[in-house]
Amino acid sequence: MQTTASLQQALRECYSRGEMDYWMTPLTRVVDGKPVGRIKNGDSLFFCCRRGDRERQLTEAFADPLFDQFETEPMPDLSVVPLVQYHEKFAELPTIFPTLRPEGTMGEALSQAGVAQTRIAESEKAAHVTFFFNGRRVAPYANEEWITVPSPHSSEFVSKPATSTVEVALEAERSMAAANASGYSRHFILVNLAAGDIIGHLDDWNANVLCAEAVDQALSTICLAAAQHGYAVAVTADHGLLERFVNEDGSHNLSHTCSRVPFGLVLPTGGPSVQLRAAEDATLADVAPTLLSMMGVPVPEEMTGKCRAVHEGTYDRLVLVILDGWGVGMDDSTINPIAVANTPCMSRMRKECPYMTLAAAGMAVGLPKGRSGNSETGHLTLGAGRVVPQDELRISQAVGAGGLKENEAVNYGFEAARSHGGDIHVIAMLSERSSHGNMDEGIAVLRAAAGKGIGRAWLHLILDGRSSPPQGAADLLEILEAKIPSGMNVEVVTAMGRAYALDRSGSYQEKTEVAYRALVMGEGRDF
Repeated sequence: MQTTASLQQALRECYSRGEMDYWMTPLTRVVDGKPVGRIKNGDSLFFCCRRGDRERQLTEAFADPLFDQFETEPMPDLSVVPLVQYHEKFAELPTIFPTLRPEGTMGEALSQAGVAQTRIAESEKAAHVTFFFNGRRVAPYANEEWITVPSPHSSEFVSKPATSTVEVALEAERSMAAANASGYSRHFILVNLAAGDIIGHLDDWNANVLCAEAVDQALSTICLAAAQHGYAVAVTADHGLLERFVNEDGSHNLSHTCSRVPFGLVLPTGGPSVQLRAAEDATLADVAPTLLSMMGVPVPEEMTGKCRAVHEGTYDRLVLVILDGWGVGMDDSTINPIAVANTPCMSRMRKECPYMTLAAAGMAVGLPKGRSGNSETGHLTLGAGRVVPQDELRISQAVGAGGLKENEAVNYGFEAARSHGGDIHVIAMLSERSSHGNMDEGIAVLRAAAGKGIGRAWLHLILDGRSSPPQGAADLLEILEAKIPSGMNVEVVTAMGRAYALDRSGSYQEKTEVAYRALVMGEGRDF
C-alpha cells in the first residue's frame, strides 16, 4: 500500500494548525505535479458507506442524469455501486446490500385508520421523522403533513445551543391549534427536538447544559399546548448522547452511547387512565404498538414490539416527542450535563407521570451487540414497531462469513470497469465504528477485487471525527494499512472530512461540490 506515510504526515500538519477530521478540507494525492487516481468515465465507483441520508447528495452528483446543483463531468459509462440504496431514486443502481423496508409501520397504520398526521422537525432531522419513521419510504402517507424548520448553520451551534428547538415547539403548538380549528377528530403529531444530538457532539460543557434546558423548555411548551387542546403526550428518545460528557478515562465523550432512553406519558386532565408496565426487555420497538393501542388503532401483525400500556379508554389525539440524543445517565454533575441543567418538565414527568426506560442500542434495535444507537436506527425502530436488522449488522455478518467475492453487485462493478478499460475506486469511511460505515466494508470490496485478479484500486477516505477521536485519522491509517490485501496495489488518493463528503443539509455548492471536485478533478491540498 502506498501514500499512507505522506498522508499521515499531511494530517499531522493539519492537526498542528488546529484542524479536525470532521471538517478536514480535501487532501489529494499529487505525483509530478498532477493529481492521480481521479474518478473518470469508464471507471467503477464503490461507495462503501451506509445509512443513506448523508450519502445521497454526493451520489446524485455521480449517478443522477438530471443533477443540476453544480457542473459535473459527463460520465455516461461510470458505474456507481452503492453499499446500500441511499434513496429510492437510485433503485436502478446495482446495490451490494438491498434495502429492507418494513411493512406495517405506525404511519401506515394511522393512515389506514383515517388519522391525520403531522411530522415536525428542524432540517437536520427532517428525514428521520419522515423517511426513516415511515420505514425508509420517501412519499408521505395519505393525510400526512410535513413541517420542516431550518436548522442553524453549523458554525452557529455553540452560540445557539437550542438550535431550532424553540421554533419546532411553536410549530407543534400551532399544529394543535390548527387541528382544533379544522375539526380534526383524530390527530397524531410526531415532533423531533434535535438539539441534544447536535450540541451533544460538541466539546463544550456549557453548551450541553444550555441545550438540555432548551429542550426541556420546548417540551414544556408542547405539553402546555397539549393540555389546552386535549392531546396526550408521549416522550422518548432515539438514542443516548447528551447524558454523558465525560468518559470513564476522563476524556470528553462526543459519540452516541448505549444508554437506555426515557419513555413517559403526560396525559390531559380528565382523560383515560394509562399505566406503563416497566420491564428490562422494553425497547424502542414497543413504542408504536403502545401508542397505537392508546389511540384505538389496530396494531399491524408485522409489529413484534409489545404494548406496554394498561389503559381504560383511548385517545383520539396524541403527540409523540422524540428528544434526540437524550439518554438516561448517571446523576453525576461532573459527567452528565442533564443532571446539572434545570429541567423541570422532564423531572416532573419522571416523578408524577407514567414513566419507564427503553433499550435503544445494540441488538435491541438491530445493531451488533454493544453498538450505540443512532438517529436513523432509532426512528426506524420507533416507526416499525419491531427490530429491523440494521445494515451494519447485515453487512458485518456478510463480511465475516466470507466477504463479497460472490456478491452480484460487486462483480457487476468489476466487470463494468474491465469492459470499459476503467479503474476501481472505493470510497470508504476511515473509522472502526461509525454508523455511517467502517473501513472493513471498503476493505471487503478490495479483497473481493484481489480475489478476482484485479491488481490495482484507488482508495478515497472519508474522515470521521465523531465516532472516532476528532484528530484520530492519522493513527487509523496504520490500522487500515494492515488490512489491505497483500499483492494488490492500493493507493490512497483522497482524504476529506465527512462534513463535505456526507453533507445532508442541502449545501451542494458549499460542501458536496468541494467533495466532488476533489474526487474527479483532484482539487484540494496536495500530499
